[in-house]
Amino acid sequence: MNRKVVIVVSVALILTLAYAGMVGLKSLKKQPQKDINRKKVPFVKVEQVNYQAIATPIVEKGRLLSNLEVNLSSEVPGRIVEVGVPLKVGQRFKKGDLLIQIYDTDARMDLQAKKSQFLNKLAQCLPDIRIDYTDRFDAWMDFFNAIDLEKALPELPEITTGKEKVFLASRNILGDYYAIKSSEVKLSKYRIYAPFTGSYVQVSTQKGAVAGMGAKLAGLIESSKLELQVPVESEDIKWLRIGDQVDVLTSDGEKIAYGKLIRKSEFVDEGTQSIAVFVGLKTNNSELYQGQYLTAKFNGKLIDQVMEIPRNAVFRSNRVFVVEENMLKEKQINVLKRNENTLIFNGLTKGELLVTTVPVKAAENMKVQILK
Repeated sequence: MNRKVVIVVSVALILTLAYAGMVGLKSLKKQPQKDINRKKVPFVKVEQVNYQAIATPIVEKGRLLSNLEVNLSSEVPGRIVEVGVPLKVGQRFKKGDLLIQIYDTDARMDLQAKKSQFLNKLAQCLPDIRIDYTDRFDAWMDFFNAIDLEKALPELPEITTGKEKVFLASRNILGDYYAIKSSEVKLSKYRIYAPFTGSYVQVSTQKGAVAGMGAKLAGLIESSKLELQVPVESEDIKWLRIGDQVDVLTSDGEKIAYGKLIRKSEFVDEGTQSIAVFVGLKTNNSELYQGQYLTAKFNGKLIDQVMEIPRNAVFRSNRVFVVEENMLKEKQINVLKRNENTLIFNGLTKGELLVTTVPVKAAENMKVQILK
């Protein structure tokens, strides 16, 4: 029994001495000394503040519209008997082309009957004019001979005296004359001619259909005069002036036309918070179409004594960092214009070192190194 105790005690003692030896050897190993005071100083890019005159171009996309779009309607009712240009969407026409003719035989016959009655009444008046107004007879006789039932009435002879005027009024010559002129105007409305060169964008009728008075027959656009409607941010509208030259580009950046700023809206769109401006195009390019989206490049104004920097150099809307004695200092700037990737400002002292790449977790008095 004593022998077993001795063995157990001996083994325990040996293990204890071995563990103590290992700990001692480990403590003799030299540990690397940590420099808790050493921190990595970040590098920053800076740009020396230097003011100059900078243009304020504005590039926005807009939709091409016709300068003139009208609804075609009839001022007289009747059946459409002829169309000079096919009534099809997209069909082009020239100014003065006959678009629609409405049945007018009844109206034409009625007009000729009125002219015949007028001739009869005038013939009865000529003998009295020969006797009472001898010096006016030749003028009225020439007027009588010039009347053609198939043509518009000629102009009335000039009435030179009050007595002559009373005579004509008593015979209702003047009333009948102007009634016929009114019927001539009405007859002309049975033929509808193209008011400009353009094309159909909407068609609501066809040959053989009955045109109601005032009913819409088709929609027309003028294709030779186009304008670009461009939404511009309300804060940028101050840089644009009526009459400014504008370059018009495709989505690939190719210039296809140039124009002039012709008008600006006087209200802000509630949905986009933008203001619409309109560019009149000057081009003979036949490949421009209503509804097409194009890019407008406005030159804007020239601003003196300003500087342009990346937008990511600015934080909290109008704050930047400058480097003074290798430390960051927060400064406020005066932002004049914001572009897509840059902004234009002033408000710093010329020669200051403005940080253009702000380090992560940048703060006032943070030590930095300038990247050269």
